[in-house]
Amino acid sequence: MDNESGDDAVWQTALDWLMREHEETLSDADREALHAWLAASSQHRQVFHEAEQLWLLTGMIPSGDERSG
Repeated sequence: MDNESGDDAVWQTALDWLMREHEETLSDADREALHAWLAASSQHRQVFHEAEQLWLLTGMIPSGDERSG
């Protein structure tokens, strides 16, 4: 696996988690899986944060207290 496809996979996983987190209520197991994914790599945390910032800027997800769950 080359670096670019790996980066794409991390970006896609981050987007998948964001969509799930903000479109449905995550189960405890899902939340644990998200936290484990974030803890597994600083790249995961960075990409997730970047994706979340992008979504905030485009108005796709609520910020702070407006989130459900």
